[in-house]
Amino acid sequence: MIKKLVIDNIALIDHLEIDFREGLTVLSGETGSGKSIIIDSLAFVLGDRADKTLIKYGEDASEVTALFEVEANSPVVDKLAEYGYGNDSEILVYRKMSVSGKNEVRIQGRTSTLAILKDICSDLVDIFGQGQHLALLKEKNQLAVLDSFCQDRKADIELKGLYPQLNGINKELKSLGGSDAERERLLDILRFQIEEIDSANISEEEEEELLVRHKRAVNVERISYAVSSAEQFLDGENGAIAQIAQAENLLRSVSNLEDSAESLSDRLQSVRLEAEDVGALLSDLLSSLEFSPAETDKIEERLEKIKQIKRKYGGSVAEALNYLRISQEKYDNLIHADEKIATLKGQKQQVLEKMYELAKQKSFERKRTAQILADKIMRELNDLGMKGTDFRVSFNETPTFEQYCESPSADGFDKVEFLMSANVGEPLKPLSKVISGGEMSRFMLAVKNITAVAEKIPTMIFDEIDTGISGNMAQMVANKLANVSANREEGYQCIVITHLPQIVAMADVNLYISKYEKDGKTYTAVEVLKESKRRAEEVARLMGGVGEHALLNATELIEWSANYKRQLQNK
Repeated sequence: MIKKLVIDNIALIDHLEIDFREGLTVLSGETGSGKSIIIDSLAFVLGDRADKTLIKYGEDASEVTALFEVEANSPVVDKLAEYGYGNDSEILVYRKMSVSGKNEVRIQGRTSTLAILKDICSDLVDIFGQGQHLALLKEKNQLAVLDSFCQDRKADIELKGLYPQLNGINKELKSLGGSDAERERLLDILRFQIEEIDSANISEEEEEELLVRHKRAVNVERISYAVSSAEQFLDGENGAIAQIAQAENLLRSVSNLEDSAESLSDRLQSVRLEAEDVGALLSDLLSSLEFSPAETDKIEERLEKIKQIKRKYGGSVAEALNYLRISQEKYDNLIHADEKIATLKGQKQQVLEKMYELAKQKSFERKRTAQILADKIMRELNDLGMKGTDFRVSFNETPTFEQYCESPSADGFDKVEFLMSANVGEPLKPLSKVISGGEMSRFMLAVKNITAVAEKIPTMIFDEIDTGISGNMAQMVANKLANVSANREEGYQCIVITHLPQIVAMADVNLYISKYEKDGKTYTAVEVLKESKRRAEEVARLMGGVGEHALLNATELIEWSANYKRQLQNK
């Protein structure tokens, strides 16, 4: 159960600490005082969607901390251990959201993730808000309610275990082409792709060479001008070679007069010879720089073909060649896959047959459970004043094996619909067609009472369960809440937001929610109504009475409720 809730900077709440205990805790107060915000805060720390609009105006972030206590054998303790948070029976969870979008989750004081928080807290609290009225009218949610009540889950577990095996076989068959028609289509595609890449006869070396040649071709005039000019400067009339030769001869002519002249002449000779060699190479290069337009077009056409192949098959020559290799392997596997496909099809048939048998077992268990559930719901509704109500769970026809194989599911083949007749003599109709707002509230309370036992969730929260209820029906709902919360052996804890005096009078703990203004701001406050007079005043307020007579009526209702709870405890 939840022991403590601490809320900081959410809506009208600046800082709020609420201590809870087992039994029935009722939150009441004026509309708009912040009762639902407290439940929203609890839902947030349990992993519900973070709504930044709830952050108190003017603040950068909101924080909520909750402390829970569970039985030592609770599945939550096992989950904590699995995630590495120890095995303490006290569980501390914390969550923070900020305007900037940065969020923080902690479990037992250690950083965690939202997914882990949701998983751990799913077994701690069950919150029933007004939106669940509509949710229960959807068939998929009705099936979920039925499944939560099923006790024998052997077929369900085995069926879910086979589903990944079926998916694995289907994946392998798909890799081998799937059906015969799909396989032939895939072979045609692979043949085309292999032929297209193979016939292109591409290589990385060729691409590099073509790129170099293309670069020379498109710049041939510029290159020719530079090479030709360089050749002229070296070996042209009065060029550098001739100038060097003249300097060399002049120095050699005075070598008998100057000792260093001969060595300098020799060096100039080396320079001249090197320059003559460069000139010869420039001449050869100039001769090779002849690109015809046809040759340039041929280079560009070849480069475009390589570019096309790269674009279709990986973005580079290496990737395209790797694609070719893989495609050839796939093609060879498909060509020689007949025996493998036959084996896989046989395995798939066996798995589907097992799944169908398990789905029938699961359907049988659902139908058996549906009758038990219907009987329990009718008894609950009878307690809640809906005498004469008939309730049934309708199932679709059992499909044939061939029909099941068209869309096999790990959840079986059942589709259910809740049918109800609120009055004797009236035909059964879908829940959404016959139930009123007040009846829906009582129906949901009945369902929650039953499934909570199966799910073993210790804390149930009802946000304004009193929708459409008044008078005697209100008292019946209050009695039912007392019945559930009085089950101390199961450790149930009920927290209820209400406007009904009957439910407030039945509470083990009354929390009065109010708002007040201070320094130009509005805040939410929580008062524990410990004194008998304060409890009576709140019940009287909700009864709409004034004066001493109203207080007397309220006191009488509180005393009657106390006596009713004592009788429950003595049973």
